[in-house]
Amino acid sequence: MYWADSLAKEIKKRKFPYEWVDDMKTPSGRIHVGALRGVIIHDLIHRALKDINIKTTYSYIINDHDPMDNLPVYLSEKKYFPYMGKPFFMIPSPVKGFSNFARYFAQEFIDIFNTLGAKPLIIWSSELYKSGKMDAVIKEALNQAPQILKIYQQIAGYPQKRKGWLPFQVICPKCGKVGTTEAFDWDGKTVAFECLPHLVSWAQGCGFKGRISPFGGKGKLLWKVDWPAHWKVIGVTIEAAGKDHFSAGGSRDMAVAFCQQIFKIEPPFGFGYEFFLIKGKKMSSSKGLGSSAAELAEVIPPELLRFLMARTHYKRIIDFDPGDYTIPDLFDEYDRCAQEFWQSSRESDLGRIFELSQVNQPLKKAVFLPRFRSVATYIQMPNLNIKIQFEKEKGEKLDTKEEKILNQRIKYAQIWVERYAPEEFIFKIQEKLPKAVEKLSAKQKQYLNQVALLIKKSWKDEKELENGLYETARKLDLPPGEAFGAIYLILLGKPYGPRATALLLSQEQNFLIKRFKEVLK
Repeated sequence: MYWADSLAKEIKKRKFPYEWVDDMKTPSGRIHVGALRGVIIHDLIHRALKDINIKTTYSYIINDHDPMDNLPVYLSEKKYFPYMGKPFFMIPSPVKGFSNFARYFAQEFIDIFNTLGAKPLIIWSSELYKSGKMDAVIKEALNQAPQILKIYQQIAGYPQKRKGWLPFQVICPKCGKVGTTEAFDWDGKTVAFECLPHLVSWAQGCGFKGRISPFGGKGKLLWKVDWPAHWKVIGVTIEAAGKDHFSAGGSRDMAVAFCQQIFKIEPPFGFGYEFFLIKGKKMSSSKGLGSSAAELAEVIPPELLRFLMARTHYKRIIDFDPGDYTIPDLFDEYDRCAQEFWQSSRESDLGRIFELSQVNQPLKKAVFLPRFRSVATYIQMPNLNIKIQFEKEKGEKLDTKEEKILNQRIKYAQIWVERYAPEEFIFKIQEKLPKAVEKLSAKQKQYLNQVALLIKKSWKDEKELENGLYETARKLDLPPGEAFGAIYLILLGKPYGPRATALLLSQEQNFLIKRFKEVLK
């Protein structure tokens, strides 16, 4: 059974009247593709639950109440360093048209996962706080601050804190920073606070002191308390996270303890999933390391990016390197799953993976899928009509849906060829006779002499020409590799290339006759 269906089946045993699936992200910069894996994992579970008739909602929390604690390398230090320590919703957007920093970077990410078919309910953490919806859990946490500190110390080994310590940070009314404040002395209505100059290394507080109500968005709970507090306010019953959160003594262990001992709720069903790596490296939104979700979304189409996530069990690392033949291989695997779906629907895991990889409803009837590797080859032949070439392969005209698929693959094949294809895959018809023809053997020249006669004919069927090329090589007792290598050498300047028949038929006959004459004179 496919892993998302297996999890849904396990969840169904609880017999909850309603399941609320949730995920969360702090918009600290361009959101990396690792966060996209979380979005799709939760969306797959949400879809799997719906498929077995479980009522469910899927939400995504943008934690824009968090402070900026790292300056993205692609932003101006001069402009943004003064905002370090302020909550993201209070920091200006780097681009006009967005109300703040968080809205800009979060919206870029939301737009991407929407195109992948994931459309969760978006919840802005700052709005929960400002609206007063977090007030009750804030009060619960402040009333039980000693117990919370004890849990911190028992699970994570936190040191002793100042008298009256509170798991809360005030937004300083003077400088607007939240990451530099400490709160203490809760009297049931207000908290005392200090904005400390040296509390953290990445921001400097202004030194302001005072008392303030903690309600209505004037501050936020500390992260490890804030997470389960959101669960209670929203009603979350399912939330996974990266495996680092599930390490012993980590944020998940803390959150579970706070659920059970402080907020008196059942912790959501959860599990840790593996990382998404780019060329073996983990990514960071704020440090600009690795590929952002936006960058990867430019390289492969939405259903393939979704497929990349869906096909891999959450316990396995995804290490994606767009170089070499990774992308053509991914298309091949996708096409294989498509055929499996059309033959056996969702009965097989491969078919189910294809179904859940679709942005919209999957095509119920089989369509012709042009092989991506072939598309990438044909786009390097300017004179070749790619549509007609694939209609020959199909045996009839492409329908509207198939033409759309072909055009999409042409678009992404051009990107792959330009950016990532290995040198061995790239070829170009040489305008002048390559110097490499000096390496041709006498038998190869004999072969080319016979091929020159073949190409003067009008070939309607590519297979007949291919048979002619092989038969000519056989008669001369010339191995196919050497025979076709000779054709590639005189046209491309190297002893390898695409399918020789397609290469020959894509060129004007006069050009070929002239080139063969140059070689044989």
